[in-house]
Amino acid sequence: MTDAESLIHDLSAVPPGVYLEVWMGGMLRHRGVVDESAPHLGVVWIQEWGTGMRIMVDLSETELRPSPAPRAEQG
Repeated sequence: MTDAESLIHDLSAVPPGVYLEVWMGGMLRHRGVVDESAPHLGVVWIQEWGTGMRIMVDLSETELRPSPAPRAEQG
């Protein structure tokens, strides 16, 4: 699958619990799990991995790609 094929264009297919990568300007900006989705507004909120911050992501300003679930850290 190419990068263009992996882009998410329809937020109605992105329910809570889905893991995403958020790209802007060709750079990975955030990675996390969908907390809430508002397809009619073109936004999702993710819980960012590592920081735990809740971030609103606007599909018109970013590229969203599916992401594998994070691996548990080895201790």
